[in-house]
Amino acid sequence: KMPSPFKAAGQECCLVSYSEGTVKSTPGYEVIRRLPSFVYLETRTGPGSEVDYTVDLFTDIGSVILLHEDPEVVKKDIAFIRYMEEINGFFTYETKQEILKRPRGDSIALSPALVPRSSSPSKSPVVGKKLIPMHRRVFSSDGPMLFRHQSLDRPEMRPLVKKMTTVDASKEVVIIVNPHSTGCCIAKEVMARTYRVIAVWSKGSNPEMRHQAPLGCSDLKYFAEVEEKDNVLETAAAIQKSANLFRVVACICGGESGSELTDAISEKLGLRTNGTNLKRLNKKRQQDLVAAKGLRAARQAGGKKFSDIETFLQTEVYPIVVKPTGYSGYDGAKLCHNFEEAKAHFEFLMSVQQNEEDDEVVCQEFLRGREYLVDNVSRDGEHKTTMVWVHDKRPANGSSFVYFGLLPVESGSIEGSLVISYARAVLDTLGVRNGPSHTSIMMTDTGPCLVEMACNAHGGDGTWQPLVRALNGGYSQINATVDAYLDRQAFSLIPEKMPSPFKAAGQEVILVSYSRGQVKSTPGFDIIKSLRSFVYFETGVQFGSEVDYTVDPFTSIGSVILMHEDKSQLQEDLVRIRQMEKDNAIFVYEKGVDMMRSPSTGNLSSLSGFAIGDRPKTVFTSSRASVYW
Repeated sequence: KMPSPFKAAGQECCLVSYSEGTVKSTPGYEVIRRLPSFVYLETRTGPGSEVDYTVDLFTDIGSVILLHEDPEVVKKDIAFIRYMEEINGFFTYETKQEILKRPRGDSIALSPALVPRSSSPSKSPVVGKKLIPMHRRVFSSDGPMLFRHQSLDRPEMRPLVKKMTTVDASKEVVIIVNPHSTGCCIAKEVMARTYRVIAVWSKGSNPEMRHQAPLGCSDLKYFAEVEEKDNVLETAAAIQKSANLFRVVACICGGESGSELTDAISEKLGLRTNGTNLKRLNKKRQQDLVAAKGLRAARQAGGKKFSDIETFLQTEVYPIVVKPTGYSGYDGAKLCHNFEEAKAHFEFLMSVQQNEEDDEVVCQEFLRGREYLVDNVSRDGEHKTTMVWVHDKRPANGSSFVYFGLLPVESGSIEGSLVISYARAVLDTLGVRNGPSHTSIMMTDTGPCLVEMACNAHGGDGTWQPLVRALNGGYSQINATVDAYLDRQAFSLIPEKMPSPFKAAGQEVILVSYSRGQVKSTPGFDIIKSLRSFVYFETGVQFGSEVDYTVDPFTSIGSVILMHEDKSQLQEDLVRIRQMEKDNAIFVYEKGVDMMRSPSTGNLSSLSGFAIGDRPKTVFTSSRASVYW
């Protein structure tokens, strides 16, 4: 029998993939060959290969033999290989479309076919130069399998008592343009104050958008519903006719797609308005105005012709963001890593524009840093900051930007103070004097920089309401918006910015999948709903669903709102959720085929469905003379 102890140390290492994609190069293999204990490397993965997550012996990415007289050398080399696996350091992949902002509300309902990771722009269906709206299952959308659960046994979750206004609302009516998602919450708050509501739907608002109602808002009854006409004069006349003898007192934006129409109607009817003199919703125009004011803005170039942006693409540092300048449900933004990729996406976006006057494409520098979201409500140019959030984005499953949550930021913190001041300067610059807004800001190494601003309330179906009310001590962007339009005295009592420190602890948690399979049961969901800090849970996953690794917002498996007066309790519950994710304990999957032994190259071809044996094999060997004795 062999000697004991052995005369050297060594082992075989099967290489594991924690990512997927089309291989562009294999720098990690060259690193392995330089390890002190390296003897032999065998792989069938090279440039052009499709790599998947390793779940069995057929999806590993290679085999390495290590050998050395010193066991510590072998141990360190094994640890280094495992580290390379964890950071996805073996391959560089061909670039693919990345979701640069979290889709919310109507941006989900209008998701076009170009979004899926497996599709390419050239293959996206186009009809009459418009993207075909296609529903994609995502936890925050009103999909066919959406499940929502809200805690009703906590005081902060109980329905609010009707708040009577300081005016006679019985003879007055309020317009809400595109009341979906959080816009429904605004409509509900207006109705709670005994006003009647007329819903105005802009052109392009499809049935899926109109039926996207948060929990508790599905039974809203509007006084009237009006479709946008060919011009604002006809639309205003239709509204006045529907209002009948009631006086129209306010026009509020319910969803981002209705922002321009809100400004046009409110201006035409002589209501509180931001006016139409500035094209403030054009993403390129926003950056130009901010830069002209001396604020940090993104470097950019835009236009309708490729010649308008060609010089920028030749001189700017890559990657570059290429996106439409206007609102388009799914914003079409793509992170382009070279000139050819940027040119192709520019041409694609121009080919699917709707040929309106402002339809352009803008190319912008890629802003690096933490992304903040500042929620404001304004009245006559006075801005009240109701919440600041920061996106918790981290690498996971081979993707660089996976959403793990949305965290409140205290106004008294350095970051909070900076982004609040910057956001208000942006609102002043863009002429936003009335109504709700949310401003996306990247905290770069040179200070806060505008990503984009939208003149509507924070999205996500308003599921954050109870959390914000608890953090602030009773108010949120939703009731502050109604106060701004309908109750001057109540608006004056809202603090200029939220309290610091907060009056409770909480956050939104985005659930991340580290596995794939067909769901048999969801025991983790029951555990989440039993947590002491649980407030709200939303998911599109249930029995029979196909779950994949989370690499973008569309592959997330749910959203949870946690809130508790005790910060340590919140942290305890958060740790438990994250551990369930890592342990793949949220779901029980249907059983698949288990590989009971290592398949040899010789018998691969006989296994149905596996073509690994047909791939060319690449072998690297060590030049160390000491390993061949």
